[in-house]
Amino acid sequence: MNEDLMSPAILSFLTSRDAVFKVHEHGPVISFREAKLSLSFDPDAMVKSLAFRLPGNRHAIAAMRAAERADYKKVADALGVRRADLQMATDEELAQFLSMVSGGVAPLPINSAQVVIDSGVAEMETIYCGTGRNDSTLEIRSTELLRVSCGSLSDIIKR
Repeated sequence: MNEDLMSPAILSFLTSRDAVFKVHEHGPVISFREAKLSLSFDPDAMVKSLAFRLPGNRHAIAAMRAAERADYKKVADALGVRRADLQMATDEELAQFLSMVSGGVAPLPINSAQVVIDSGVAEMETIYCGTGRNDSTLEIRSTELLRVSCGSLSDIIKR
């Protein structure tokens, strides 16, 4: 595995937990639309992660199937905060606090970020998600992601 393909914080987190995963290198992608058009992965197996700033200088990451839309009220409830206190993390916050970039957010508790994962992700077998960078993708079984992330499962998408 080429260690240059993912954020050092993500690599350290995964290896310290003996996670089983693969990393795929590709050109930079930011959105699900770009990923569907340029990557060879099954779009139904793609997971997107949204990063948020919470009160008290805390951060959280919400993960869901890439084609789904987050219900911010449900995300806030799952994180135990008011909807008004749930703010999208800026690119600067992603880099400074989570060691990630836009288009590469990983659903992992880097720097004690709180992680909530939509229950639909648990039903998937293999998933493709962020590595902390937007020019590589993490391939991991959903059961393995749930094990290492210790994320809470909740219904966080719009229905």
